[in-house]
Amino acid sequence: MSNELSETANHLVNIAHQNSERLLVLINDILDIDKIVSGQMRFNMVRENLNDLVKQAAEANKAYADRLNVSFSLSLPEQNPPVMADASRMVQVLTNLLSNAAKFSPEGGTVVISVLNDADKVRVLVRDSGAGISDEFKPRIFSKFSQADSSITRQKGGTGLGLYISKQLIEHMRGTIDFESKPGQGTTFWIELPRATALAA
Repeated sequence: MSNELSETANHLVNIAHQNSERLLVLINDILDIDKIVSGQMRFNMVRENLNDLVKQAAEANKAYADRLNVSFSLSLPEQNPPVMADASRMVQVLTNLLSNAAKFSPEGGTVVISVLNDADKVRVLVRDSGAGISDEFKPRIFSKFSQADSSITRQKGGTGLGLYISKQLIEHMRGTIDFESKPGQGTTFWIELPRATALAA
């Protein structure tokens, strides 16, 4: 009987812990939105190497991906021109993209993170192997409190604010964020930031 009570208590504690984590994420997201809207969010724009930031974000999200039995695969160029970015905000955006990709990938799936150099821009791509985004949901994906109506979303949670905040942060760093997706063929989110040399020119 005591063992049954112990198992029940542990289950309830785990549920409470998960709910408190979700509440904390929601509070932090709402605080970020308030700072963005009021113009009080500060950006420390310095020359950054995107390879390093991608590695940092991948390492920070590895434990979450491991729990879902999803792996990260990095494809990074040897030469990576610097961009002007706020490192902590950039990692925040990458964390959102990587955790979403892991969440919506099938068990045993792989999320591929690539960095590509262009003449005056550097692009980061995050590609999952999930079910893709429906055509009906695509126009709302960067809106506040926007979530796909799927069993995965309900099971694994989310505030519906991450992509809205990510878009605001990237645009404040003079970059762009967008995605490509086909139902049944996965989704690729990409970020483009101007090279630091292009901004200085």
